[in-house]
Amino acid sequence: MSDPIKTVGVIGLGIMGFDIAFLYAMKGFRTLAYDAAKAAMDSLTDRREQTIERLQKRKRITDQETDNLRALLIPSSDLNGLAAADLATEAVSENARTKLAVYKTLRDSGFNGLITTNTSSVTRATLLSVGTVDHHKFALTHFFNPVRSSLMVEVVSGDMDAPNRERILEFLKTLGRDPVPVQDISGFVSNGILMIYAVMAVRLLECGARIDQVDQAAKELKLLPPFISFDSWKPSIVEDVTRIMAELRGDAFLRSSPLLSRLATDNPRFYVDQKPNPNIYELADAHGKSLDNENVKRALMTSMLVAAARVAELGEAPATVDWVATEGVKMPQPPLQQIDAAGAAALRQELEKTNRMLGRKPLAIPVILAAMADGRKTFYPGGGQ
Repeated sequence: MSDPIKTVGVIGLGIMGFDIAFLYAMKGFRTLAYDAAKAAMDSLTDRREQTIERLQKRKRITDQETDNLRALLIPSSDLNGLAAADLATEAVSENARTKLAVYKTLRDSGFNGLITTNTSSVTRATLLSVGTVDHHKFALTHFFNPVRSSLMVEVVSGDMDAPNRERILEFLKTLGRDPVPVQDISGFVSNGILMIYAVMAVRLLECGARIDQVDQAAKELKLLPPFISFDSWKPSIVEDVTRIMAELRGDAFLRSSPLLSRLATDNPRFYVDQKPNPNIYELADAHGKSLDNENVKRALMTSMLVAAARVAELGEAPATVDWVATEGVKMPQPPLQQIDAAGAAALRQELEKTNRMLGRKPLAIPVILAAMADGRKTFYPGGGQ
């Protein structure tokens, strides 16, 4: 039986990296935290204490967990300090070269443990292609945001050694997480759905929709309110993720919004003092345009369903798509079952209406969906699930 993971390292202390390190230490693992930015290292203790205080006020952290954090979340002066860790989680920016440089430095330090990356879009195959990291010890573990309250973790382990795969899965379960094995597809299932949905929401602003109108429509559909979420995700992160996904998947729609590129420059908030930010409308340049609620709702729901079908087309099992969509993305119904129930032809008609509204750079229909519409086929033949 493989030795249990006891000491872990986290590289990159942005929003996700800090929250992952916080979770590891909170659950009782000695956690060595490192970021190349001096400001991130200098603020680590303050961020830890501020987060503890916030969770204590909400009664969402135990005294034992607080003690764990203060004893076990340890700053490391450099990457060499992580050499003795059993596992290192990399959470740096969405750039393959940056990630590979981290892996090389770890290797050169004598690190011989498991490596996981919290990438949102770079594939395992891409990161293994130059031989910097040992494929027997490397996996993608995609935590959902917010890390502390989201239980699902998408896992891409590929040809990893079986004992090492089990060590990572058991480690995630020890954290109280639900690891879901997924295929090596850029964006996984979750971002495969959410990023097309996010771009569609921004395209709606370009067509004249209002920020609160779009979020309210999403709430009525029981979908994630996109612009409330953007204030957590940040447009620059969505821009980076959609760029890489478009490169690896060939989905032009992910790069179809000029507004998203403008927003990524300064990351303005969509809501200021709980009101829609008027500066966003200036950037959208949709003067004199408007959309009715029916069109907004159709576009949001259609984008989710089409995105789910696209993930299945890229090779993910329908049951996995539906599970992650409902339990992770929090869609109200399993999207592929929903398509089967209504018929692929009906979704194609809804997409055609949405694309007429969008005008330029439409959302392409997945080949699999078009074939299903023409042949009256389903994702679950015979109604099986």
